[in-house]
Amino acid sequence: MKKLLVGIDGGGSNTKLVLTDSELNILEESVGGPSNFLKIGHETASINVYELVIPFIDKYKKADFYLVIGTAGAGRKNDAEEFEFNLRKCFNQNTKIKVVSDAEITLKGAFKNEDGAILIAGTGSILYYKSGKGVNRVGGFGRLIGDEGSGYSIGSKGLNTIAKMFDGRLKHSQLLNNITDKFGIDSQDKLINTVYKENFDIASIAEIVIDTAEQGDIYSLNIIDNETNELLEHLVALIRKEKLGKLNLVLTGGLLSNENFFKTMLLNKIEKSFPIINIVNPKHPPEYGAVLIAKEISSENNEN
Repeated sequence: MKKLLVGIDGGGSNTKLVLTDSELNILEESVGGPSNFLKIGHETASINVYELVIPFIDKYKKADFYLVIGTAGAGRKNDAEEFEFNLRKCFNQNTKIKVVSDAEITLKGAFKNEDGAILIAGTGSILYYKSGKGVNRVGGFGRLIGDEGSGYSIGSKGLNTIAKMFDGRLKHSQLLNNITDKFGIDSQDKLINTVYKENFDIASIAEIVIDTAEQGDIYSLNIIDNETNELLEHLVALIRKEKLGKLNLVLTGGLLSNENFFKTMLLNKIEKSFPIINIVNPKHPPEYGAVLIAKEISSENNEN
């Protein structure tokens, strides 16, 4: 029976799928609803994955499917196994399923079988390094005690700064004007109610802080300077732990995937302080990294 490989990047806002034949030729690509079980639960995530995949199972009826999905939280064995269990209840026995972490598929897509690191700075932040010895990480302790250099951290510091401005502990600046213009936060009470009663997306403030820093606002510049330094400390720790003489690094996540003042400042600091680091583009996206893992699993089954 023909073997088909399904790679899935299970995100919090959407799920990306790529389907290939056994020779890694892309046959189908698609996008569906979210499948991060940490946010929406195992059952809903499983249903969303099923609804994304089932049209292709129906289309390619005479095939065995090897499905690998990478998603946040799956780095913990118990969570990965529970998600796998829920997924297997949705699919028939011709679909072999493996759940892995989002970091594993991102690293596999970025570097295939080569050594390298990915620095992720989006809502949260973390640094992963893959070598022949396995995967190492720096950071990623979550917004309550970590995630330095992330959208949440930048946003939180931006809101803390305007809180001090409302109090009179700091002088008013363009940062306050820009946040007020976009979100209507124009008083102490409005700030408190917005943050604590309206389930406010604190990371959404990061874009304003970054743009205002580029305009020359001193408070915003200090935040961006400190947060980029935090990401540099991640790199220092990795280089020291792994005793690296060179490092290929991919920058990814919402803050680093697109050109902006924050990314430019970070790149300038890396270039100045770390001549051993080579910034590279990923070879493939995470969903294709999942396909590569599915290929390895299917090959192992051939040998057994």
